[in-house]
Amino acid sequence: MKWYLAAFNAVSAVGWAYVLFLTASALLNESSYSYLPLRFPWSFTPTAANDVSRYLVSLVAPYVPPTHSASWSVLAPVQSLAALEVVHVLLGLVRSPLPTTVIQVSSRLILVWGIVARFPSTHINPFYTTMLLAWSFTEVIRYSYYVLSLAGVPVPYWLTWLRYTTFYILYPVGAGSEALVMLSTIPEWKHGRYANWSQEAWAKAAMVLIWIPGLCIMYLHMMQMRNKVLGKGKGQKLGEKPKNRAKAE
Repeated sequence: MKWYLAAFNAVSAVGWAYVLFLTASALLNESSYSYLPLRFPWSFTPTAANDVSRYLVSLVAPYVPPTHSASWSVLAPVQSLAALEVVHVLLGLVRSPLPTTVIQVSSRLILVWGIVARFPSTHINPFYTTMLLAWSFTEVIRYSYYVLSLAGVPVPYWLTWLRYTTFYILYPVGAGSEALVMLSTIPEWKHGRYANWSQEAWAKAAMVLIWIPGLCIMYLHMMQMRNKVLGKGKGQKLGEKPKNRAKAE
């Protein structure tokens, strides 16, 4: 079973590395985008279902090109494969907390299949791109760390440090982008228009609102894990290389 988990994590690491490669390639090959935008935000008219999202997208879109066409065919199966992580926890194959695993996996599957797959307007949303960058960076590091751990290979300290430190930036970027992508598909609510919302619209609005507490749960979990792995031991400063490395990892 250990080798099955190692293989699962290896496939996932390679898959996410490919997603990252495709996304980065699309960004680099889009010559019409640069640090100095060719269009001003107020001249950009992106497709979104409400005024707030249209405004937010218009601020970022001149700097971040769409990457959906380059990444979707790989993102969809790679992210879907992550559903097995919940199964692994339920079967006792891994010791990850079930609530945090369910939150992370289910939120991403909803974004991939419930939002991006069903709403073409998200395909040109710049927050789709920032979401993918945060996801892929996080998962390449995480799955690579697991592969080495399961294979019995000493994990380099730099990889351990990345695994338990980059979440400080990548989690807010990823979760924030997820919420903004979903927000862009919610119908207009101004002037009492929310009274005509469908049940799906209300469900999406509720999910956007719980994104912050969901992020807090994940944040606290990762901070606890970081303190456990890289935290203060006797005579050790936070982030310092553990004296007993095997025990810490």
